[in-house]
Amino acid sequence: MPSCANLTADSRFMALFVGSKHSGKTCAAVSFMSKGSQKRVKVLDGDGRIQGILGASWIDKSRIDYDYYPPKDATNPKNFFERVNQDLEALLIDIRSGKCPYETYVGDSATAICRNLLMDAIPLTHEGNKGKKLGALNMAGPADYGFESTGFDGYLSFLRSIPLNVILTAHVVDRFGKANPDDPYSESIVIGEKLSLRDKIAANSSIYFNHIFKFSRKMVGSAERFYVEFIGDLACTSYPNLKPGLFDITGKDFHEFLMAKVKGEG
Repeated sequence: MPSCANLTADSRFMALFVGSKHSGKTCAAVSFMSKGSQKRVKVLDGDGRIQGILGASWIDKSRIDYDYYPPKDATNPKNFFERVNQDLEALLIDIRSGKCPYETYVGDSATAICRNLLMDAIPLTHEGNKGKKLGALNMAGPADYGFESTGFDGYLSFLRSIPLNVILTAHVVDRFGKANPDDPYSESIVIGEKLSLRDKIAANSSIYFNHIFKFSRKMVGSAERFYVEFIGDLACTSYPNLKPGLFDITGKDFHEFLMAKVKGEG
């Protein structure tokens, strides 16, 4: 039986990287590769934006593999869920045989994965002129959202089962609330941020991650600056040495930056 006394910062990393588009989530995620190792990073590119890492000159791109998963693949009749499931089963076979070349798996992003699952469901639930329509457009209904939720649960269950570092990215949107919570007629204002996922999926999926890091981008004059937050409205961590605040990670290898912070060296 494993003892918690043996847990270290180098133990399996399970994290959710959140932020708006172009906030540095993907570049940070694919940096999780050990120096001096031949192990690689595998990316599920659901957003179709893997080219975003081209601006990160410090990342060894020769050690990153990716598969692009559009909602529909013109060369493959299988739907999104079937394609992902097939590739994950192949990954599991490699892990069980001891031939897996990867140390980190990146799902990029939860937002795209859920949208693709919803696009899988709608043709199935509207066969035979079933389901709700608005003109010629098939509208999503309870069964479609059930497919999305169940499919995403299955995906997360697989990620929780593999002995690799796992990083899932997700986008954020504004969270609204009443300016005066005691006044039901008070105007709605932005009071924070939340994941760009249906509320139940966001709540259920967040519980599986030891770390939720919030990434952001700001223009300082004519220059881009990138930041990470370890503890905040959305962000949290199980690493005791990580502190609240906004940390500048512009031009830095995020894995190296994080490990230095975790060990109290940064």
